[in-house]
Parts: sequence; C-alpha cells; structure tokens
Amino acid sequence: MVSLMDIIVLTLLVAFIVKRLYAVFGTNPRKDKMRIIIKADDPQIKEKVMQAFAEIKTDSGAAQAQDNDITSKIPNFNKNNFLAGAKRVFELVLSAFNSGKLDGIKNLVSTKVFNALNLAVEKRKAENLSAEVDFIGFDSAEIKNVKFLKNSVKIVVDFVSQQVNILKDKDGNVILGDENFVQKISDTWTFERPLNDISNSWTLVSTKKSA
Repeated sequence: MVSLMDIIVLTLLVAFIVKRLYAVFGTNPRKDKMRIIIKADDPQIKEKVMQAFAEIKTDSGAAQAQDNDITSKIPNFNKNNFLAGAKRVFELVLSAFNSGKLDGIKNLVSTKVFNALNLAVEKRKAENLSAEVDFIGFDSAEIKNVKFLKNSVKIVVDFVSQQVNILKDKDGNVILGDENFVQKISDTWTFERPLNDISNSWTLVSTKKSA
C-alpha cells in the first residue's frame, strides 16, 4: 500500500523534475525573429536547397488532426509540415536568385519558373549589377487556395516577410534600396504535386508579388 509519505516524496520529485525542465528549456517572451544574412557568395546554397527539398518531400503522412478545410482532401498531406517546408523553400529560392546561383533549385521549381529566374539573373549580370538580401523573417505564411486538377493538386500560399533588399553596381555602390530600411513584402507562390504522389514531392510552379 502506498503511504502518505510515499505520495509526498513522489509529488516533490515531480515538482523538482518540472522545475529542472523549465530551467533547461525556458521560454522566450520576446519571441525574437531569426535574422538571416544571405550573401551573394554563400557557398552552402546548393546543400541548403537540397536539404529543404528533402524536408518538403518527407511530409509526415501519419494520422493527425486536420483543419476542417479542403486540404484534408489531399492524400498523405500534413498542413503544418507543408507550410514549414514551403517557408524554407521560399528562403532558399530567394537566396539562390539573389546570389545568382540557381543550379541547386532545379529540383525545387518548374522549368518555367527556373527559366524566368535565370533570365532575370543573366540580365542583372549583363548590366554588371549584384543583389543582396537581408532576410529578417516571416510575418505570416498562409494557404490561400487549393486547386484540384485531373491528376495533380496546386496549393497557393501567401507569404508576408520582412526583408532588406539592395542592388549594387560593379563598384559596389548601392543604386537601389536602403541598407537601413526593412520592407514588408507580400508574395503569392503556387506549389504543385501529383495527386497520387505518396512522397509529397512539391514543385514551385508560380511566383508573383501580391497586390
């Protein structure tokens, strides 16, 4: 039989463990945003892009409570995991475009998107310009629409992010943008995958600035 003393000791032990866990993990009341400085000469871009591709491919298909919306009709889909992967891809495609190193994102984007990005990069190089982005973080990333096609499904995502964007000439002079001005930028991106794709391998098929 468990005695009153045993209960008291157990209660004190649990309280001690909880206190230790709180001390280790703690909280962050400021909820600071991660500040990511993306330079044009980032040597890790391909590795980071492929890692993000792997993350979005391995979306968990385990049973999980779903929002009562149209995304629940997508086979093998986890909304939270998808948005996490989409946000990571957003950062990496942004980095690849600004650095001009696009080879690593071929597995992430459609041919149409890749060609459009490559054309813009080549035009920038021809004019001896370079771009640099300081990605501050996301204000939001939300699924705007889901479109079911005959053999595939498209998900439209609205991103709102804070960035510092500048354009420099061949001498390194800033000719567009302000290093001290943080912009709030709205983008609408569309991802697509086959309906029967159990691997959740999404492809970026459209990008545009939101109104």
